[in-house]
Amino acid sequence: MRTKQKKGYKNKMKRNNYELATKHESIKFMHGGGTKHFNDNLEPLQRYLTSKVGKNWDKIHGELCRQLKKNSVSGLHVFNHLFDYVYVNVIVEDKTVYYLRYGKYVTLRSTESWPKFYVNNKTGQLMKARLITTKELRASWQN
Repeated sequence: MRTKQKKGYKNKMKRNNYELATKHESIKFMHGGGTKHFNDNLEPLQRYLTSKVGKNWDKIHGELCRQLKKNSVSGLHVFNHLFDYVYVNVIVEDKTVYYLRYGKYVTLRSTESWPKFYVNNKTGQLMKARLITTKELRASWQN
């Protein structure tokens, strides 16, 4: 019959009689070295931009510049990806938004996983691009 052992790091250290173990260890050592890793999570930026739809783009950009420092890794990362989401120089014709890509004007479309935004030239407001379904997206790849 097995005896149930107590869980936890301290109890593990008590069970294992380490002859060369130090008396005290830092939390950094207990949790695998303590190095912080940078992640590529851009969902907070997407949520922020979605919440600011209809607001003035200059004010939104100014607020981002005030809150995020470009000399930090995370702040610079947000600014590097900001214009992957927001298109400033667009043309609107017949309720269709076009942006310049590789010398051609292409329709700006948004998907659930990758939302796209544009700045309305007349009003200066941040707007969300038309949402398309996966079926429409695949059909556009065939053309």
